[in-house]
Amino acid sequence: MLGLIAFGPSSGYDLSRTAARSIGHMWAPSRSQIYKVLPRLVAAGYARSREIEQQGRPDKAVYRITPAGRAALRRWIEEIEREPGIFLLKIFFGWNAAPAAALTQLDAYRTLLAERIAEFEQTEAGLPRDEPPHSRIALRHGIVRARATLAWADETEQTLRRARARRAS
Repeated sequence: MLGLIAFGPSSGYDLSRTAARSIGHMWAPSRSQIYKVLPRLVAAGYARSREIEQQGRPDKAVYRITPAGRAALRRWIEEIEREPGIFLLKIFFGWNAAPAAALTQLDAYRTLLAERIAEFEQTEAGLPRDEPPHSRIALRHGIVRARATLAWADETEQTLRRARARRAS
């Protein structure tokens, strides 16, 4: 949620729309989840809220990230967690941390993918010859998908390095 607020001052409704347009395929918080978390972020000092008067509608609260919220977001981005969906979220929000943070996440994701490929291939090699083809088909899907994601990681690394070089020059 802090990553979404970091884009700029937003209401809960705005945050819901931003999530749907940007990270909805990775993480799609419900509106009730958003409205439950926002007061907690304010209470923790990670966000500020101000009421905006509206004509013909109830007033709305607009949230803005605080320096403490930015620091917490940066720490979260830099922390390595071995959860595939989390890697992609952290790379997406990587612009809120040091440029090396996204590359570090990408390296950790690569390691996880390589481990999964090795596990899948070991399982595939151990299948009996009379195993129904469905097991092998499912394993091949996992292997092919993980290899495609590794190719994406290579492409992503180059993109991040080029962006880093442009910022440095």
